[in-house]
Amino acid sequence: MTLRNRVSVAAAVGVLIVVAAVSSVLYFSYAASLRSRVDATLVDAAQQAVSIEANIKQSAGVTQSTPDINQPVTVGSVEVQLFPGQVAVGQSSSLGPLGSDDVAVAEGAQPAYFANVSDGGQQFRVYTAAFPSGSQSGGLVRTSRAANADDGALRNAALLLAALTVAAAGITYGAARLTAGRILRPIAELTAAAEHVTQTRDLTARLRPTGTTDEVGRLGLAFDTMLAALHESVTAQRQLVADASHELRTPLTSLTTNLDLLEDGAGLADPQAPALVRAAREQAGELDQLITDLLDLARYHESAPHRETVRLDLLTSEAVHRVRQRIPHAAIVADLQPCLVHVDPAGVDHAIRNLIDNAIKWNPPDGAVHVVVADAHVSVTDHGPGISGEDLPRIFERFYRAPAARAMPGAGLGLAIVARVAQANDATAEVRTGPDGSTFTLAFPPHPRAAEGSPGEGVTRRAGAVSDVPEGLPHQARSSTCECSLRVAPARSAGT
Repeated sequence: MTLRNRVSVAAAVGVLIVVAAVSSVLYFSYAASLRSRVDATLVDAAQQAVSIEANIKQSAGVTQSTPDINQPVTVGSVEVQLFPGQVAVGQSSSLGPLGSDDVAVAEGAQPAYFANVSDGGQQFRVYTAAFPSGSQSGGLVRTSRAANADDGALRNAALLLAALTVAAAGITYGAARLTAGRILRPIAELTAAAEHVTQTRDLTARLRPTGTTDEVGRLGLAFDTMLAALHESVTAQRQLVADASHELRTPLTSLTTNLDLLEDGAGLADPQAPALVRAAREQAGELDQLITDLLDLARYHESAPHRETVRLDLLTSEAVHRVRQRIPHAAIVADLQPCLVHVDPAGVDHAIRNLIDNAIKWNPPDGAVHVVVADAHVSVTDHGPGISGEDLPRIFERFYRAPAARAMPGAGLGLAIVARVAQANDATAEVRTGPDGSTFTLAFPPHPRAAEGSPGEGVTRRAGAVSDVPEGLPHQARSSTCECSLRVAPARSAGT
């Protein structure tokens, strides 16, 4: 059964129950009213006993016959039987012999009463009362009416109420079906769109906007948003697979070629063998780094980071130290001001090392890379040629490499990881560039405890000495005046 039919049936059943309950109350009220009118009619007929007796005597005088006062007479739908004078227990009547209660009523010792009497297989409503005042002492009057005299009226009332109940339920079902069809139309479209996507795998399908802000309208908007996000994710995954396949092919091809040369030649006895082995090791290292970067990129994108409150200056100092150990000849000047941040330490450490590696790659041999930490910001500055306007909008994309960088080591994932880490930690990644170099900045939300004072002992910590920098190199960061800049905010999906 469709949702439209279920809603219509539910509405019809609800109305049916309500109308049936009301009809039942009306029916029983009408039946009670009929019984009350019957009792009133019996009482009214009993009060006319004197006039009825006179009419019987008058009729007997006209016919010159002896009046039979005890003979039952019919007044409308009521049968009246008179017992003038003294009555006795066992005296015969049309509804059986009189009892002691009847004698007590005739003598005034007991009030009049109603009773249901069965006679000849038929039920009667009977009213027994003393003869009205003004007549001879004693006497009894009994009025009766068939109990089923109003069955026809009750049956007609029941049929009418039943017909009204069924009609109300039917009308409600029809109205609910028409109304539900209009209200549930967006849900029907949502169902059709979902079935279309299931059958065709077409994630570009969209619902027509309903223009409403109710639950149905929000459901349609949420469905469109979900499809858009799913389409973006699938597209990004396909692009990632294509880019990864392309990037993996180069080191694998070089590695295979070097191994083939070793196999075809004199083997390790060949004078070129050491060079081929070194080249193979380098290609294997590039392949391992590429796989590691892909895994990190996926981890920062899919899983929620484990955040801790840490000293950003100490975290940056450790990153600088690791880079110096790996690249001893690199000149790095660090100016680290103490500050607290609530971030994923491993991810932020990775992002800072990527920024420093990128700066070293582009920095001239006689230049120094400047790393500055202050106010929950990490800035890394190089003195390279800067970033062209064509390359700037795409530098945080996965596998994107500027034409000038394609001859250098790397696969174009370092800055994409930086953008992912920034998004995962509610930070922003910003780059300002000019002809004299570039500055990359990671801006994290300030920690509430930062306003309470210094986060640790000491005001300034330097992770490097000036003696590490050759003489004549500038120690200060370049001017903040730049020709162009780019900022990646947390809400934006980097790399897509």
